[in-house]
Amino acid sequence: MARASKGNSACWYGYLAAGERSSPVLRDNRLDTGNPKTIYMFNLKRGEIIEYALEIVEKKLRDLKQDESGYIGELDAGYKKARRGFKGRVTGKRSVIDDTIATLRQAADSSNDDDISKVKSETWLESEKA
Repeated sequence: MARASKGNSACWYGYLAAGERSSPVLRDNRLDTGNPKTIYMFNLKRGEIIEYALEIVEKKLRDLKQDESGYIGELDAGYKKARRGFKGRVTGKRSVIDDTIATLRQAADSSNDDDISKVKSETWLESEKA
């Protein structure tokens, strides 16, 4: 496909030729959509990671040309920023599970806190009587 990243062979740089929506793109092979028919790519023009249908987008991808190598720095910086807030389909499911577990833990912890506060107040009252 396109040129591989210097420090990371899992990423490659290319250009999506799609008329007015054409843009330099970065694909990180470590991002999994959970669907073999789609891929995630960072689209520089839109500044976000987008899920594309592989069958459609593959025909419109090409390597970056020599004069487009200046986009590599922009792609790296933009991708890092977009990656921080990105929650794909697979990651989103994990997030829901994590939220549920955290909620259950908080519920269990709060019931323990009530019991501890009662013990503390009873102890304080006993020490005041003595």
